[in-house]
Amino acid sequence: MKNKVLTTTIATGLMAAGVLTTQNPANAKADTVPTGGNTSTNEVATQESDAKTIAQNNVNTAQTNLDKTKADTQSADDSLQQAKANEAAAQKAVDEQANKVSDAQSNVDKAQNNVNTAQNELTTAQENAKNATETNIQAAKDNVATQEQNVVTAQDQSKQANNAVTEQTSKVSDAQQAVDQAKNNTFVAQNNVNEAQKAVDGAKAAMNPANVQATVDAANKAEAQVNKDKQDVAKAQTDLDNAIAADATRQTNIDNAQKTVDTAKSNVDFSTKQAQEMEDQLNKYQGIKDAAQKEVDDLNDKLANVNTITINDVKAYKKAFNDWYTGSKRGGNWTEEDKNFLNDFMSSNTYKGNAADKDIVVDINHLTADQIKELSLFSADLLNQVRNQLGLPKVIVTEGSLKLAKDVTDNYVSDNWDKYDHDVEGISRAAKENGLLTGGNFYEDAIFSSAFSEKSTMDDLKNILFTGIVSMIGGYGDEMLHAAGLLGVNFGDDINTGKEQYFSAGTSMFPIKEDQMWVTKMGHFFNVSKDYINDSAKFSTTEVPGTSTEDLVTQLNTAKAKLSSAIDAFNKAKDANTQAQQILAKNKAELTTAQDNLTKAQNVPVQTETAQKSLTDAQNKLAADTKINEDAQAKQKAALGDETAKQKVLDQANANLATAQKALTDAQAKQKAAENNLSAEKAKLASLQQVANEKTQDVKAAQVALDDAKNKLAALENAPLLVKAAEDKLAAAQKALDPVENVLVSEKAKLSALKQDLTDAQADVATAQKNYDEKLAIQTKAQTDLDNTKKVLQAIYDREALEAQIAAQEKAREEAEKKAAEEKAQAEKNGYHVDGNKVVDENGNQVSNWTVKNGQIIDNKGKVVSGLTINKAGAVVNEAGQQINSKNVVDNLQAKRTQAPVGQSKVAGKTYVSTVVVPEKAEVNTLPQTGEKESKTTLVGAILVGLGSLVGLFGLGRKKEY
Repeated sequence: MKNKVLTTTIATGLMAAGVLTTQNPANAKADTVPTGGNTSTNEVATQESDAKTIAQNNVNTAQTNLDKTKADTQSADDSLQQAKANEAAAQKAVDEQANKVSDAQSNVDKAQNNVNTAQNELTTAQENAKNATETNIQAAKDNVATQEQNVVTAQDQSKQANNAVTEQTSKVSDAQQAVDQAKNNTFVAQNNVNEAQKAVDGAKAAMNPANVQATVDAANKAEAQVNKDKQDVAKAQTDLDNAIAADATRQTNIDNAQKTVDTAKSNVDFSTKQAQEMEDQLNKYQGIKDAAQKEVDDLNDKLANVNTITINDVKAYKKAFNDWYTGSKRGGNWTEEDKNFLNDFMSSNTYKGNAADKDIVVDINHLTADQIKELSLFSADLLNQVRNQLGLPKVIVTEGSLKLAKDVTDNYVSDNWDKYDHDVEGISRAAKENGLLTGGNFYEDAIFSSAFSEKSTMDDLKNILFTGIVSMIGGYGDEMLHAAGLLGVNFGDDINTGKEQYFSAGTSMFPIKEDQMWVTKMGHFFNVSKDYINDSAKFSTTEVPGTSTEDLVTQLNTAKAKLSSAIDAFNKAKDANTQAQQILAKNKAELTTAQDNLTKAQNVPVQTETAQKSLTDAQNKLAADTKINEDAQAKQKAALGDETAKQKVLDQANANLATAQKALTDAQAKQKAAENNLSAEKAKLASLQQVANEKTQDVKAAQVALDDAKNKLAALENAPLLVKAAEDKLAAAQKALDPVENVLVSEKAKLSALKQDLTDAQADVATAQKNYDEKLAIQTKAQTDLDNTKKVLQAIYDREALEAQIAAQEKAREEAEKKAAEEKAQAEKNGYHVDGNKVVDENGNQVSNWTVKNGQIIDNKGKVVSGLTINKAGAVVNEAGQQINSKNVVDNLQAKRTQAPVGQSKVAGKTYVSTVVVPEKAEVNTLPQTGEKESKTTLVGAILVGLGSLVGLFGLGRKKEY
């Protein structure tokens, strides 16, 4: 409402300013101007003055309005920027909280999956336990035996298939050798054709008597080569026999090594799976044992660090309390003994934290219901220890007191509380909502604690609350008011009057400020007396039970029993895992050795193929060389024989060529057949390899079936142990699920609250934006009004300036005219001057032969008279700027016409030199006349030039600048 009123006031002021700025300044005071007759100068001036005053007042008013609207706009902009900053902060908080919710959901999902997995394992284990009869166990053993036989059968079939592949591989190799041999035979046949052709050519040549000796030499050489080839064939045959024997041994070694490798691989595969299962089982029992150990450790830690508050001397404490609290004047009976006792009390009671609480991170401003409950029961236990020692009734934690704690601390947070005092309004609101007496702080005692980190753990909060109770119970001075509140003692009463109360505790934290080095955290204690409950329907007195030390001991004993069982199961799993790992290591070592032996056997080179090729090559060479020798011997015989014999050799050579050509054709056909056979053998090999691969898969499937049978047998034989492990795992998983679900609920609640904060912040931005836009529109209007008033005022100033300028120009013009008239009069009085287009002297007589044209003096020949000019006053002046007159001219005309000597004169340190020519005859007062001879006119010009020089000679002055 306040902002609305301010806006209306500003708008009204602007409207008034707008009325003023729309007035014509000339009419602004129209009511003071007479309606008839002429307006006097004073009246006009008054009107103008009033108009300017009004315009200036309008400007001032508009400026004031603009300044105010600018301030309002700036304030609105500040509010808008702050709202936007709040929105950004709220958005950031929502985004961050959304991430936390996502993480929490992920943790819940993971924990739920663990529960589901554990439940499935338990169901399976229970089913196995149910089925773990002697009959089923024996059936499982029989199944294992059957599957083991299936594995052996599959391995045998796989071996047979692989042997078939090996055999077919050998056939493919043989077919390949046949192809290679056929190709070689074709090559040899082609060479035989070539050699036969050469023989034909040789036989023809042998018929020439000149070639006889060469033929004889060739025959001898061919015979020697045949003998050597026979020796090479015999050696190659021996090498082939040896190679066949060596390759047979090699293949036997490879087969044996491969069998060993296959067996070793099977052993490794089985033992690897067994070892992994044992390791998984070990890890499972390790987790169960660790969880049980942590539970025992946490309980031991809690029991070892149970916080207590001890009053060493109850009588001394009561005296100290009453000395300060019950006197007519607070502290009137206070003694140093009282102070010393309380100091000793506080120093002897210190907080003890435990590891479990230190691991629980909490949001101090948004504690969950369980966290408020835990802190309240912790604080109530401490307070009841004190009350028990003092003989006072206990405090009771109830459902209503816990709700009060949450409502009050929520109000501290929502009120952005940052004062070292009680939020009485927030306490009263919560009291009203919970059906309690309102009107003041009747319930809360609070402690303030500074820290350098806003992060808090459950241990931090318990430490604050412990310190709060000790310092309030044992702090002298005004702290006794807190002690009375905690002990249920009414104002001014004896300590023994303390009464039973409903109790709870909570925490909150001051808002974090920029550049603040520390944060302030609060611990809140709430005591509700029964007579302060107005509406019992709104405040539940149902007691919330706590965990006693005896309860912790019972929990510890149960946890120790679970730990013992878990350790026993873990040790058994550990032994089984150790055996499985040892077996796996042994089988892996045997596999490595077997693979090394197989590699060594395979690396032994195959010799038969090379030896066979060497024998074949030697045999082919022998055959070819034998043919060459036969041809050579025949050629020799022919060469030594008669022509008939030679012709016979030639005929035989031609016959041999035809035979060789036929042999080449046969070899090419055999090569084609060998290649076709090789393709067929390769196709058969591929088919056998497919079968071998299938058999290998059958071995793996049989092994899987065997492993499954063994696992089922183990599950039946170990059913009780596995059920117990599954139950423990499920319990642990369920226990782990509860806190993460609580965290998820808490994080979702925080997210919901933050989303509402974001919605509120967005609404604030919209409101602030609207307010800013309105203020900016008002400012724009005010600026326009100011601009308009300034224009009106400036128009008045411009008019005044223009009138002043015109007046000044008029005055200057009048003065210039006056001065020009004076100078003209003076010029007419002093000497030669211009009158129209004539030159007249100081007596008004016209000078002959001179006229004025275009501002210059012209002689009767139309030439400009040199040395003379006309100044502004119309005076005829020489080069020195001095006006000439009749006397100047007459004095010079009276001088004799002679050449005067050079005259010198020093003026101001400078020497001026001039030569003066004077006329020989001259008449007194004779001036040039119109119509005189040229010589006389020229003489006057010379005189005037000389006159100018004399003026310069005597230093009569400088030329005046106009």
